Amino acid sequence: MNAYDEIWGLAEDNFGIITSAQAKELGVSRQNIKKMEKSGKLMRLSHGVYQVQHHVPTVNDVYAVGVAVAGSKSYLRGASVLALLNLAPTDPAYVYIGAENRVRRTLPEGYIVKDMAKATTTFYDGIKCQTLVDALRDARSEGVIESDRIYAAALKANEKGLLTDEECSQFKD
Repeated sequence: MNAYDEIWGLAEDNFGIITSAQAKELGVSRQNIKKMEKSGKLMRLSHGVYQVQHHVPTVNDVYAVGVAVAGSKSYLRGASVLALLNLAPTDPAYVYIGAENRVRRTLPEGYIVKDMAKATTTFYDGIKCQTLVDALRDARSEGVIESDRIYAAALKANEKGLLTDEECSQFKD
């Protein structure tokens, strides 16, 4: 199996994304990564973050890319979790990321690091996210989504089995 096949095997389960650290664990050198980038097999998204070129885009790629480029201790947060789960309309120009540590790299336009705190996280659709209850609270407190839409999102999440009745009732005005 060649280096690209190794990378593709790992990246295919992660929205086509691979980090240089993951490639190193597979035994793929930086020089080999650079060769693959130069030949068009890999596309550089950010420092140390690549996407396989023939990845078939999905609607959730924008969220997976945001978490990947912000670093290993980052997660999707607030309104972006609601957007990922299709619970409420949000401004598609912004993706909100949380991180447990300082994000030193410059993120692509539209990605906003909102806080630097350890949060309770989970995975939704394979993307590390703030828990839905916390995401609803943050979206409401930040004023990113109106209160009536927050409650509607909570009801929709309850119908989908993502929130309990008790959790949902917290967001009733």
